[in-house]
Amino acid sequence: MRIFILVTLVLSSITIFGQKYVDTNDPKDEEVKSLLSKKNDINAFGAADLKIGDLKGERGLLVGAYGGFIINRRYLFGVAGYGLVTQLRFDGVVPGQTESKPLNLHGGYGGIIIGGTIAHKELIHISIPIILGAGSMEIVDKDFFLNNPADSEFTVENSVFFVAEPGIELEFNITKYFRLGAGMSYRYISGTKLENVKDEDVSGTTAMISFRFGRF
Repeated sequence: MRIFILVTLVLSSITIFGQKYVDTNDPKDEEVKSLLSKKNDINAFGAADLKIGDLKGERGLLVGAYGGFIINRRYLFGVAGYGLVTQLRFDGVVPGQTESKPLNLHGGYGGIIIGGTIAHKELIHISIPIILGAGSMEIVDKDFFLNNPADSEFTVENSVFFVAEPGIELEFNITKYFRLGAGMSYRYISGTKLENVKDEDVSGTTAMISFRFGRF
């Protein structure tokens, strides 16, 4: 069901972003249209995000930023990165041991961000960002070295993973150079190789708030 939702969002985005093409059969009109042509309007932008969602059954806060270029005031392309900033604690097992104990989850992810905007001139419009990339995750035992109060932490296990995160936001034009967005995304994670955390433990729906700056 989760993969179906992901595929539906991506296909919907592609359909929305597709340009309407009319074949005029005019031999003079032979120019091939492309996003990176000189006739297009390309502006840089930067943004900061706050994302709240469940990871390993606990509510976590992810903070990140992304930036890149807006083409023709509709399409965006850039890079993004997010990190878990709240202390996420759960009962787990240190590999090689049998008794459970409190462990902490640390991690983050990043990659390319693509997307577009529907009705960008309106006061309230729709923005659809899609993140494709990778991340890393580690499980930490904060009380592993009890006899060393200066540094008692120990990384129990770690893993890299693939992430795909399509989202949808209602975006507000606050000023010509500032937009505020609020919406939801679905974080799909695959490829974790941990004893304490599975892919489904860290995949899920996320609420987000975006602060975007640039020439819109």
